[in-house]
Amino acid sequence: MPSYKKFYSLSLGCAKNQVDSERATAELLSADFKIAKNPKESDVILINTCGFIESAKEESIEAILSLLKNKKAKQKAIVYGCLSQRYGKELAKEIPEADFWMGNYRTGMLLETLGFEPQAKLCKANPPRRIRNFEYPHHAYLKIAEGCNRACSFCAIPAIRGRQVSQSIESLANEAKQLEENGVKELSLIAQDLSSYGTDLYKAASLERLLEALLKNTKIPWLRLMYLYPEHITDGLLNLMAKEPRICKYADMPIQHASDKMLKLMRRKYSVKNLRDILCKMREAVPGITLRTTVLLGFPGESHNDFEELMNFAEEIRFEHLGGFIWSPEEGTAAMRLKEERVPVETARLRLDALIERQEEISAEKNCAMIGQTVDVILDSVAEESEFHFYGRTQGNALETDDVVRILEGSGDVGQIRKAKIVDAGAHEADGVFTHA
Repeated sequence: MPSYKKFYSLSLGCAKNQVDSERATAELLSADFKIAKNPKESDVILINTCGFIESAKEESIEAILSLLKNKKAKQKAIVYGCLSQRYGKELAKEIPEADFWMGNYRTGMLLETLGFEPQAKLCKANPPRRIRNFEYPHHAYLKIAEGCNRACSFCAIPAIRGRQVSQSIESLANEAKQLEENGVKELSLIAQDLSSYGTDLYKAASLERLLEALLKNTKIPWLRLMYLYPEHITDGLLNLMAKEPRICKYADMPIQHASDKMLKLMRRKYSVKNLRDILCKMREAVPGITLRTTVLLGFPGESHNDFEELMNFAEEIRFEHLGGFIWSPEEGTAAMRLKEERVPVETARLRLDALIERQEEISAEKNCAMIGQTVDVILDSVAEESEFHFYGRTQGNALETDDVVRILEGSGDVGQIRKAKIVDAGAHEADGVFTHA
């Protein structure tokens, strides 16, 4: 058997990559590996890469070069994930310091590559996970599906990750139970297209069924929905969100744009009217729901009028949270074949800045409206070297993505959910004090 004993792991990119890294960690721990504090102490270096957009590719390549520049001959370096899946053969020639370019993670592949016989217990749809989020051990992601069946013209994910493959409800309920036993208090459900969960496995959208199973099989206080698509938002799902206090009144739905022309060019398969109807329905069906979205500026063919339509839509809907990106040309995507005129990056940046500036005002107004209210807050961290005692969040804020609540006074433990009265607020934060209720 190989003599490797310690490994160092670096995870780049999205939360879905983080889950893969946690499974990779569990895989090596199952073979009695130990986690090294730094790459110098390791026998094996793992790098989970992102290749979604150009900036992510550059970050991944820089990280690989930096991490391996002092690699010793006896060390083994394994690069996996999206960048490796997409450009592994080319990069193997350019970066010979990496010993293996493995592509997308699959159960058992690391031990197999290193010459170990994979453990029988790893032959499952969802192997045991070692939560990597040492800073926030009370939070975990639950990846309920891999890949995507959409054909959005700007996105390379289907080419990298393949078509949607949903995990079974039973396996996900078991995984959630394991995470609960490890101290998780908040579980964020993620997939490339959360609302289409189960259409491949059960021949129907099954997110509602999955949530019911998670509620039945665990007592995790907060379940959060990330990356919804406007399609398959059913009445049953909204009714469940409205009546079940353990499901966060929160929905992350990246709309990308609000011009019918742009939505068609992006191949989003819905109209502005569809968007307006579903978002208004969500507001009505789930009182107090927080809506987060992401938009894409500077896509080929975007005119000033298209941008104004997006601005007006954001003003009308008044999302609690809105983020944006500038279009990045990605080889292999349908957008690269469009004949529409490309928008100068400087113009796209000005449009995004204008949209975000208005969103800051809306967010501040929304947060200030909370002053005087008593809300549930999950405590994420101790506010060391600060006038505050804790940093936390309400149900309306996702970890490391949205706003924070700064607790001015009081004692508690990280991971606790406490009631706090909001006494002040701004665009990205609210200040609160614990109550005894």
